[in-house]
Amino acid sequence: MSAPHKPSLALFDFDGTITDEDMFHLFLNYSASGLRKWLGRIVIMPFYMLYKAGIIPARCMRPIASFIAFSGRSTAQVSTLGAQFAQEVIAQHIRPEAQARLDWHQTQGDTIVVVSASLNAYLTPWCKAQGYQLLCSEILSNRTYISGLYQSGDCSLERKVERVKAAFDLNNYDTIYAYGDTHEDIPMLTLADHAMLNWQPWPHEKQ
Repeated sequence: MSAPHKPSLALFDFDGTITDEDMFHLFLNYSASGLRKWLGRIVIMPFYMLYKAGIIPARCMRPIASFIAFSGRSTAQVSTLGAQFAQEVIAQHIRPEAQARLDWHQTQGDTIVVVSASLNAYLTPWCKAQGYQLLCSEILSNRTYISGLYQSGDCSLERKVERVKAAFDLNNYDTIYAYGDTHEDIPMLTLADHAMLNWQPWPHEKQ
């Protein structure tokens, strides 16, 4: 008797892979208002200049920007904004090639996981609506107010691999697919039997 068929695991980066724009920065602008928005632009400017100069990497810049934007804010308010953003904004920025691939994996019955440095404020409602699983940077918790600190660190580079391996037993999957668009996704792509970078086959071959 042949062994039962194992499902496949499909790992998708979000910003720039599923979407055609960076949803992280769009959400910062979408959710900010009033005095915090004005002060935030002033406070973040020195860090932003260092980031543009290549001194501060993106994996460090994102937590700084998130802390400035969300520290002390109502969890319920940001959660509501995240749900609105997921419905109103994200839907307008889905890449056709990404949607086609996501649909194909769903048709195959594969386990689809969004693995992203973007925030759970908007990724949780979006993934829930689509039927995808999620591993991402987390600012929302059960607390009444947001601390501004990431609960599990910035979900990029090797952290993506750590989060995937902690959440899934890779031996339970017949084939692993991975999709990304920047160097921050390369460690995750190395897990895959079939990998794509910027929707082109990535040369790594799993041993």
